[in-house]
Amino acid sequence: MRVVRMAFGVVTGRDQQVLDAHGRLVADESEAAGAGAPGFAAAGAAVAAGPAGADPRPAVAALARYLHGDGGTLTAAGAGIALSPGFVTARLHGARGDRRDAVLAAVQLLGLDGLHRLGERAGVLVALFGAEATKPLAAAAGQAIAERRWAALQLASAASGVLGAEQLVRLLTLDGPPIDPTPDAAASTMAAHLGQLLAPYSGKRRLDLLLDLWQRVAARQERLRRDQRRRATQGKRSRLDELTARYRSHDDALLLDQIRQELGHEPTVAEAARWFPYAWQAEVSLNRTLADALAATALVRTAVNVGDHGVVQGMNRSTALLTAAARAISQEEARAAARRVPGLTGLPARPGCYVRDLAAQLGNPAEQYVRQRLARAAEYAEILLDVATDRLIEFRNQLGGWPSISMRDWRAGVGYLTGRDPARWAQPPVGDGRPPLAERLEARPGVPAAEEETAGDLFWYAELADALAQLNGHEQADVEYGAHYPYIDHDPVPDDDRQLVPSLDSLPAALAGAAQLVSFGGPPPRQCRTWPDLTDRLLAALGVTQRLTTAFRVPEPLLALDGTVLPGTEVRLRFARDARALTRWATYMGNCIASLPYVEAAEQGESALVALHDEDGRIVVNVKLDQHVRGWRVGEMRARFNADPDLELRRSVVAWAAALPSAIVEEPAADPEGERLPAARPTFRRRVDRTFQEVSGPLARLAADALAAEETVDALRVLHGSGGAPPAEALTSLRRLSADRVQRLSRNKLQAVGLPALWRATSARPLERALIALPSARAPEDAGGRPQLSLLLLDAPLPGSLRKLARHDAIAPARSMELVARRIRAAIGRLARAGDPALAHQVARRADTAVLCSLVVAVTSWPPDPALPTVAVSEPGRTCVPGFPRSDLDDPSGPWQRALPGAVELGADLDAFRERVAGEGLHVPVAWLGHGGWNALWQRAAR
Repeated sequence: MRVVRMAFGVVTGRDQQVLDAHGRLVADESEAAGAGAPGFAAAGAAVAAGPAGADPRPAVAALARYLHGDGGTLTAAGAGIALSPGFVTARLHGARGDRRDAVLAAVQLLGLDGLHRLGERAGVLVALFGAEATKPLAAAAGQAIAERRWAALQLASAASGVLGAEQLVRLLTLDGPPIDPTPDAAASTMAAHLGQLLAPYSGKRRLDLLLDLWQRVAARQERLRRDQRRRATQGKRSRLDELTARYRSHDDALLLDQIRQELGHEPTVAEAARWFPYAWQAEVSLNRTLADALAATALVRTAVNVGDHGVVQGMNRSTALLTAAARAISQEEARAAARRVPGLTGLPARPGCYVRDLAAQLGNPAEQYVRQRLARAAEYAEILLDVATDRLIEFRNQLGGWPSISMRDWRAGVGYLTGRDPARWAQPPVGDGRPPLAERLEARPGVPAAEEETAGDLFWYAELADALAQLNGHEQADVEYGAHYPYIDHDPVPDDDRQLVPSLDSLPAALAGAAQLVSFGGPPPRQCRTWPDLTDRLLAALGVTQRLTTAFRVPEPLLALDGTVLPGTEVRLRFARDARALTRWATYMGNCIASLPYVEAAEQGESALVALHDEDGRIVVNVKLDQHVRGWRVGEMRARFNADPDLELRRSVVAWAAALPSAIVEEPAADPEGERLPAARPTFRRRVDRTFQEVSGPLARLAADALAAEETVDALRVLHGSGGAPPAEALTSLRRLSADRVQRLSRNKLQAVGLPALWRATSARPLERALIALPSARAPEDAGGRPQLSLLLLDAPLPGSLRKLARHDAIAPARSMELVARRIRAAIGRLARAGDPALAHQVARRADTAVLCSLVVAVTSWPPDPALPTVAVSEPGRTCVPGFPRSDLDDPSGPWQRALPGAVELGADLDAFRERVAGEGLHVPVAWLGHGGWNALWQRAAR
């Protein structure tokens, strides 16, 4: 027999035989049955090892059963599980991790009763905890195995290199909340992270930090289970569109009833269009909207209580809420809203119908009955947030006495529902010019908030959003005060910096995330007593690390593939642009992709780092692509916690990478005629930079004036949000943002300042303004002009003749402003193409004609995409656009022609736009069209 190299440094003797699961003899690791045993590659394949000359058939059969029928894992095969007399499982050379990982996996598979199949118990303990394992440690480990506390066993094994035996016993006998195990995580990887994090601390401090981490991970996992229970109260399939149509139809029917009563007959289309409500009629509509919003709040809060406490306790906790909300809708109104309408969903039009049903069940709730009526609570809430916004805009000049309606009765029954403090509510009330609720309460100390609050304060609006946010797993919604209503995000995304906080979803994720911060921010801080203290100090050090924001050199052919679907799969490609993105990836994946070797290779352009995302946006695998002269090849590919990826996915990635074009330019071949004498070295005089000499002075003065203009100052305040930062520094910080961060900034600014304000801010172009005022930039070249100066406006590498000019102290900030504006508009275009809901909300509610026309032109020019459903709003080939005021696509002084440059910055193809208008008409995303369709959207934008 030949010697075979096995995993973990083991080599078989010549008196041993090694066979794969098909009974084929393995002479060395290159001959393993990777192709014959689907799912196992040659390196690290599972095999059976035993004495030469013995009958291997029972062992081979046992190995096959182990791999395909007994739930055995490839990792556990490396532990040496007994198969038949003399034969044990093993793995070939190339397996990842160490023997500790294999033994841990085998222990979980075999349990305490099957531990004898791993050989002597002392050997098992040494594999798990090292040579210094003691009897108390053995007893504690045995108890943990018997009780199946795998997370504790894994952590203790990983920490054996940084803790003593007595401290490991403390971990194994921890009397605290349980933690879910992470099967894909390797204890060897966790051990490396622990060594990186805890090396500077004393043994006691190390144990204290790990015990604190355990408590926090346990609390986080309990919150995740709670959030899952809350989400389980909602229907699995969204019926938001059906329910919205049902609500709008019922609302339209009530409106037509009002018109009939006023006119005394069935109105014609023209009469209905000309009808305008009186203030009292607007007040009736707003009262109905308020009642529906309170009912939706009651439904969502009841769903939260049921998710947290079960049906019986949850309903008991919601008694006051359901009772108060049920009083807001009469039996007659509920009957009308529940009446079926042909062609529409059978769900009730108004949430108050279900509130009344649930209120009638108080004291003896039937579980199926309750859950059925809570299943659409979130969808009712989303509809009412939109409807309330529409009403506040539609009737803002006809509010009458509605803003002064007291909320006293409602508060007497339910109180204040969330942690939001009414004494801090600074939203300007609608309608009557009163100070905000917070100011009124401050002026009347000791007066209860319920005595002062009115409907016009819109605090109920925020509570509806807060309830929906809690159903989504957040403490409360993000709220920005606005002129007419607050801007709400009920499913907020953490800021970029908070996304770097190591996840507490599991112990391996927490350790991996903190270790990544250490790799960038220096050694761990010495004065920390808790896990959050440790990570917060690491993050503080990370904030000043330049390497995080250094852009990677990703070749243009690869950047063009960013966001596309990997051929033959359903996963999307995302390329890392800087180390901050890698840190976020590593925090979730629990790998070392953010360590310095990967970062340095990406900075130098030697490799490209990729994340493959599934349909839900979760990272499936990370890929390292290495560049060579003939193209690209897969250097590494790992799933979460460095697990092996799916074999079919790996094959797809390898085939895709092999087809990528190389970014390396080959050197020209040597002269075939052999060596020649070198040519004489040319002599030359340094060329005088005439462009800089002639242009820098006048252009710098014009650029400085343009930067100081009120329009530019206001725009910078919107974009940067810091009035105290010098313009040059503020613009430099914005210009250095990666594409991902620019998109994040754009989305945040949409919610903070609104789409029109952001669009106006990106219209401020101080450098363009300066070049327009510079005579030499306007004159043709044959007349002594310098038309190449217009290249300064482009977000592209500059020719050598302009680089010095672009770095001028006065010109550089103006150019930065130009580039930042272009990049933000490009980011808005990407948000539009992705169907971003925050952008859709802004377009539907707040867009003016400048930004609306640019966005519609861009959307019309893009190829149809199922992810962005659109509808034609004009007839094919017609340039006249429906809606009031009238507009025409070809009107040279109209809004559509003025919008074309902005549309190009969003990513529009104007040739494709003209072709699609001629063949299909002007197209608008369905998500942008609310109640009233295109005509209402256009009229609102043109106001």
